Amino acid sequence: MKVVIVGPGCPGCKELHEMVKKLKDDGKIKADIEYHNDVNELIELGVMGSPVLLVGGKVAHVGRFKNEAELLKCLKANKV
Repeated sequence: MKVVIVGPGCPGCKELHEMVKKLKDDGKIKADIEYHNDVNELIELGVMGSPVLLVGGKVAHVGRFKNEAELLKCLKANKV
């Protein structure tokens, strides 16, 4: 499954990217991970916040996660 983090390059976006990579490194998810920092992509997605978590090309979440467990729950709900 492809997981993409989209954001303007803010600390929250980078933190989410690192959290997703850690989950993969720890063997908790299997995914191809990308990080996009193009504001135009946010506009194209029609979202009003960041970071955006895309799973399989669809918006799974907008905004920060409180912790790794909350992120993992979201990813599992989206079949990652």
